[in-house]
Formats: sequence, C-alpha cells, structure tokens
Amino acid sequence: MIALRWHLHQWVRRLGTTGLVGLGLLAAAVLLQLIQVGSLQRTAVAQHEKLAALRLAAAAHADPAPAPLNPLAMLPPTGEASERIGELERLAHAHGMRLPRGQYSVSPLAGTTLARWQLVLPVEAPYPALHAFLAAVLERLPNLTLDELELKREHIEASELQAELRLSLFVEAAP
Repeated sequence: MIALRWHLHQWVRRLGTTGLVGLGLLAAAVLLQLIQVGSLQRTAVAQHEKLAALRLAAAAHADPAPAPLNPLAMLPPTGEASERIGELERLAHAHGMRLPRGQYSVSPLAGTTLARWQLVLPVEAPYPALHAFLAAVLERLPNLTLDELELKREHIEASELQAELRLSLFVEAAP
C-alpha cells in the first residue's frame, strides 16, 4: 500500500497542476460520454426499431401495387374525333370566342396504332379569354396538345388579339 501511494505521489508530482486539470477534464468527458451519449444511442436504437415496426405494419395494410396504366390505351377511337372537335368548339363559345373556320387534316403515326388530327384554328379574342380557353381545352381534352401559338395585334391599343392555334388531337386508329 505504501508503494502504491508513493507511485501515485510521483505521478502527481510529474503531471503538475496542468496535467491534473487535463486528467480531470478527461475523466469528466468520459463520464459525459457514458451518461449523455449512451442514453441518446439507446433512444436512437429504440426509434429505429419503432420505425421498422411501423413500416412492416404499413406494408401489411397497403394494397398491392396496381398494374401500370398504358396511357395510349386511354385514347378515344378515331370515330370520336369529331366529338372532341365539337367539344373544342363548345368550349370556345363558353369563353366568348368563335371558331369561324379551320383546317383539319388527319395522318397516321408511323409504327403505332395512333392517328393525329392536326387542327389550325384562327381566333380573334382578348388575351384573358384566349388564355382561359386554352387552359380549359388542355384540361378537358388530355389527348389534345398545343403545338404552336401565333399571336398578332394590329395596333398597340387594340384589345383583340389575332391568334392562330396549331393543335394536335391524338386518337386510337382502327386496326
């Protein structure tokens, strides 16, 4: 016991006050590690286990994944193209516009069972009405695309725009 006490006294003398303070801080850091970080690690492990259990429960209650939809299968047949163009005209009237004349052409898309109706429609309307019309048409007719929009105004003070709409209507061609 006397030898242990003598060795301890020699270590204290060699370390000095700075070494003793450093040794005390090291002991405090180890104590904090054991108390704080250890409890946080246990909490994190418990949270991960709870998350895994919730994921398993959600997977058990989830419906099986639906088969991916083929958007081409949802296209209307060629015979309904005139109905879709009629709906386009009804939407124009609902927004205070007239479609007096237009050019219509149909062509099959090579390598597919689709047909593309190309519509060129001249329109005269104020910009807000034209914008609302295009938004409504593209929302109601998902198989219709706006290919080109050409806008002209004769005079800067004119409220009416002269527009030329180039649209494509895609339909399922008869086999």
